[in-house]
Amino acid sequence: MANPAFARATWGAVVESADSGQVLYRHNAERLFIPASNLKLLTASAALTRLGADFRWTTTVVARGARQGDTLAGDLVVAGRGDPTFAVDAAGDSTDELKSLRGWVDSLTARGIHVIRGRVVGDASAFPDPPLGRGWAWDDLEADYAAPVGALQFNESVAWIEVEPSIVPGAAASLLLVPREAPLRLFGAVATAAPDSNIAQLTWSRAPFGDSVTVGGRLSARRATERLPVAVPDPTRYFEAALTQALGEGGVTVLGAPVQSFAAAETLFTWLSPPLSQVLPLLLKPSQNQIGETLLRTLGLQVKGVGAVDSGRAVIRDVLTEFGVAPDAYVLADGSGLSRYNDVAPEAIAAVLAAMYRRPDFPAFRDALPVAGVDGTLATRFLGTAAAGNVRAKTGSMTGVRTLSGYVRTPDGETLLFVLIANNATAPRRVVEAAQDRIVARLATFVRSSR
Repeated sequence: MANPAFARATWGAVVESADSGQVLYRHNAERLFIPASNLKLLTASAALTRLGADFRWTTTVVARGARQGDTLAGDLVVAGRGDPTFAVDAAGDSTDELKSLRGWVDSLTARGIHVIRGRVVGDASAFPDPPLGRGWAWDDLEADYAAPVGALQFNESVAWIEVEPSIVPGAAASLLLVPREAPLRLFGAVATAAPDSNIAQLTWSRAPFGDSVTVGGRLSARRATERLPVAVPDPTRYFEAALTQALGEGGVTVLGAPVQSFAAAETLFTWLSPPLSQVLPLLLKPSQNQIGETLLRTLGLQVKGVGAVDSGRAVIRDVLTEFGVAPDAYVLADGSGLSRYNDVAPEAIAAVLAAMYRRPDFPAFRDALPVAGVDGTLATRFLGTAAAGNVRAKTGSMTGVRTLSGYVRTPDGETLLFVLIANNATAPRRVVEAAQDRIVARLATFVRSSR
């Protein structure tokens, strides 16, 4: 940490025995730092503590209108409570963007519904707050990592633009929206370059808070199709569009006609998400921001009865107090760490890691963390060191911020917890991460007795 490259940076660190509680090292441990995605450790620990590993989100599907044979003469209403697993990664099939919704076709046809005269209508009132986190930078909002959150959401509010070059140099490449019914509008063009130029220069931008996406650049002929991820600004509308497309492809026709019905609403079925224990790896291993924001609002809804950010923050504060964290050792703005309004002391993160280590549900927490040299955001780090396959830790990164906190097993069989935070680091990202990796690799070889 004394490297001259960090002369203008500020470091905070804690190394502690998770088994005995003995503190082995502290540096600026009581000071506040921007934690970036290390904040997800607080959100995840509070969710596991208050909701439990077996918690499941529910989504209720209601027929609003009279039934006329195989036709629903009204709307299909979907009331969400934040299920984050209607997504490609959660469905486990990157080749079928709508796989997580395919099962709804069978559920409807089994109830005799083959035609919906009205529309698919989303009810996202369970999360009343704005869909973006407090303090999120406006120039991040078009990116997939800053996608909005809602009580009804599809594919983490991200769609793709597929750019396929023409076989004719100079011709325009084709632009395809995936899923095709995603509520975005494409503008611009990509030129096809000569096949031997090996060019893949693509640019895109989405107007802030708008649905217009402009694409430009050049792509060499015969190059593979490129995929550009873009955040969809209206999660509810996106879910409605995706479900409408999935139903149509599965044989349930949605006519989209305006329907006025006075028939009583009929609950058709309630969809259950996978348990929280299976969702936490989707949050922590790739550091998925939208799931962090979903958990924050879900904590408020399930524990306080209001799916609002303030309610979720109150739940996290209650859990941190139980963990022995002082109220002035952190400032919470969002649930993902994307906001620069967040501040956390290294000793607060250490207290969370220590408290979770002592809990009976610790395996669910530990198994959700990236494994050094194996998966998630640590897949390419610690290779060839004693930390590979050993360390389980959460990364965090934004401009000037690099964090790494988690657990490492020593040759003596002792588990150490560590927190490493660098703020205001102007050195290249890899220089900061290399310093953190050297520290943790050293801990992986730490022994208390001669061997």
